[in-house]
Amino acid sequence: MSTPETPHTHSHDPPSIHGTPPGDDEPYITYGQFQRVLKLMRLQNAVPISVLVSLGTGLICALVIHPGMGEISLLHPTLLIPNNLLVGIYWGILYALQVAFSLLLSLAHSNETKEVLVHGVGMRFAAANWLNTGTFVCWTLQMFKTAQVILTINVLILLSIHITLIQYPPTWRHPLNALLVHGMTSLFLAILLDLHLLHGGSVALDWVIEHRRELGRYTWQSVGGLIAIHVPQIAWEVYSNSYALAIGATYSLFCLLFSTPRTNPGLPETAMSKPAPLVITTIIFIVLHPLAIVAAAVLHRQLERQGQIRLVEEAESAEERVRRAEQRAADLEAAHSGHDHAAPGSAPAAASAPARDPPTGDLIDV
Repeated sequence: MSTPETPHTHSHDPPSIHGTPPGDDEPYITYGQFQRVLKLMRLQNAVPISVLVSLGTGLICALVIHPGMGEISLLHPTLLIPNNLLVGIYWGILYALQVAFSLLLSLAHSNETKEVLVHGVGMRFAAANWLNTGTFVCWTLQMFKTAQVILTINVLILLSIHITLIQYPPTWRHPLNALLVHGMTSLFLAILLDLHLLHGGSVALDWVIEHRRELGRYTWQSVGGLIAIHVPQIAWEVYSNSYALAIGATYSLFCLLFSTPRTNPGLPETAMSKPAPLVITTIIFIVLHPLAIVAAAVLHRQLERQGQIRLVEEAESAEERVRRAEQRAADLEAAHSGHDHAAPGSAPAAASAPARDPPTGDLIDV
């Protein structure tokens, strides 16, 4: 009597949490990759908007509204007032790099570039542009202390980005990352730290020169401001090997060197020469920043050479240890094989040995 056959049922595996059945070979992304994609998409939306708003606000506050940002700066002359034309050229280059950076966000394909954009820069860059917009507005409204507070917060944010990017050093394999990420953020930090923080701080502290007799009143305060900003910056340039930061700082110093405060902005004859200690300090730092680049290159090359020598020494010591281990293994194997050969041949040798006469004491006569 035949038993009835049970129908064959296909067991279906439950779908995985990634939406792909376990038996399929289709690729899927991990949760970490999914989070990185979301962060990159947020950056692709937030950064271009912040760049356009900051650029538009800057153009309106500088060119449309009167008095604009440059005119307000001339109306409040300090010993640390920059040259408006050179500052405008700097901002033009910086915004061109920011627009290119926004395009890089949209066209990024390599994992290394995405890693730098998401974790090295992040939403802090969009926040920096929004704070920069607030600084433009407050300066145009002549709310100098509020503008200075916002500017200080912005400098700290850009400094945090600069420190984070040390974990993602620029390489020749990704030149756009070096230019549009490391270079652009360093130039952004340099103009805010070396120009606007010094001049804006002088205006906020009311170190304004209204008469020619007040020219030497704030000399040493201004010299102290330059030293407090540029000495740590030069040390940081040597440590981090930041060429772009040194270039931006040098350009900013030229903006200070080629500017003269005027008691009346409309009258060129009211221009006043800056005090000699301030000019000498500015020139010294103009020389020191390029030297910092050279020192950074020499230092990092020396560290790389020491690292290579250390690697060679470690490789040689490892090879020596391997040779010694191999020699010890060969000696042990030879000793073991010699013992194995000697053990079976010892019994016949004893059997075939001639019988020895017993020891004779005195001779016996027969």
